[in-house]
Amino acid sequence: MASTSVSVVIAFYNGSRWIERALESVQNQTMPPNEVIVVNDGSSEEELGFLVGLQKRFNFQILSQENSGQSAARNLGVSKATSDYICLLDQDDYYLPKHNQILVENADFEDPTFGFSYGDLWRSNEAGQILSHSSINVKIKHPHTSLNTLVGKNMFIVPSATLISRTAFLAVGGFDPELRGFEDDDLFLRFFLAGYSNRFTPEAVTVWTINTSSTSFTESMARSRFIYFKKLLKTFPEGSVVGTYVFGQLMYKRFAYQFAGDVIESAFKGGENYEERLSRLKEFRSIVRSSNEITARGKRKYLFITFPIVKFSKKILRLFLLVILRSGLLSVLARLPSKALREFVGRYLPRKKDL
Repeated sequence: MASTSVSVVIAFYNGSRWIERALESVQNQTMPPNEVIVVNDGSSEEELGFLVGLQKRFNFQILSQENSGQSAARNLGVSKATSDYICLLDQDDYYLPKHNQILVENADFEDPTFGFSYGDLWRSNEAGQILSHSSINVKIKHPHTSLNTLVGKNMFIVPSATLISRTAFLAVGGFDPELRGFEDDDLFLRFFLAGYSNRFTPEAVTVWTINTSSTSFTESMARSRFIYFKKLLKTFPEGSVVGTYVFGQLMYKRFAYQFAGDVIESAFKGGENYEERLSRLKEFRSIVRSSNEITARGKRKYLFITFPIVKFSKKILRLFLLVILRSGLLSVLARLPSKALREFVGRYLPRKKDL
């Protein structure tokens, strides 16, 4: 443990509200890192000045780049790090005191295929109130060892709660800069496909802030979801995995109603990015229609359910859904025997109180 070298990499973009707390949590580690790198991702001069001022209190170096996104910022930090292992930290998250110690002790450095170790997280809101002492989906097996959980579900591996082999990170190409959402699932899937192992500890190591101004709540997330789906489709073309319909059994179930829900959300929220989201849904419907991994019945059901979304204008679609909501049909739909339809109704159709 004593010989394990760790670098902490933090991507910073106009994050003066959060960064001091993040740096303080790094400084207070029971196992201090060998170095701390903060990558300034094209912040304003005022924000950069604030960050520079913190160097009087905290020991860290600053790297700067033009605004290219969090993935590119993390990649730059890792490429310049001098340690064997990397701990990432988002600017609005912060470590619990034993973050580094727990993840190092959980790692298997004798395993030549070791890629990363990860832990659970506390969850907080923007006001700093702790909402939960666990964020890991306990229904999913950890650590991940199969495509069923790596492709078919959200992995629930948060970069701020990981210790990553720098060698493995560089070998798989780091984060995909095109993704500003789903970049973590994409990265850790590539670790798995390249033969790297992962270790999980149920101990919480980080506080994960649900920040409504973060990428997770912007169009970048919806856009990246589709980019990631297309990457998966290219990685696992139909028939490429013997015994598993990766699209029909995993990707379809994970994404089908999310793409439809994105369009509905836009229709009820002023129509922002409506045409772009509608275009993605139409492309997905086309993929479903031509798939050999989805039954004819499954195709008919999905194409029927999503037909009004792609055929009605934005205004008519909104009126159509309002009629369903105000007539009481929503409660009827929610009790239908189709699990997929119930999920669609429950997750993606707005409630009266949201209108």
